[in-house]
Amino acid sequence: MRDNNGASFSALPVRSVDEAGRLIGRLFDVARTDAVYSQPLTQGGVTVITASELSVSMGVGFGGGEGEDADESGGSGGGGGGGGFAMGRPVAVIAIDQQGVTVSPVFDLTKVAIAGITALGAMFIAYRRMVRASREV
Repeated sequence: MRDNNGASFSALPVRSVDEAGRLIGRLFDVARTDAVYSQPLTQGGVTVITASELSVSMGVGFGGGEGEDADESGGSGGGGGGGGFAMGRPVAVIAIDQQGVTVSPVFDLTKVAIAGITALGAMFIAYRRMVRASREV
């Protein structure tokens, strides 16, 4: 993933909380309006705009500590790390013509299939629990 300047987010070292804050700001720059709504395309009197769902998340953590070794020399250390994620997918197509505005949802078969598989799994688990409970009575 790259930011507006073409720099890869994965190539950015994070050495302090301030740098982490700047990195978070850059990651959320991805959530611009033009990332959600495409540039309008006009052809034959019809203007088409796609609308997208955008998911952005990030986590950063830092830690440190002090201790003594077996030879009683003091030591300390610290470190940090983090990761981020951004994903977009089209959810609707907006068409504007002389008759008005039409919003058509984009059918996502993968999302429907995942929801169906999850529902079937939940029903199977509930059924098994009911069968086990009836045997214990």
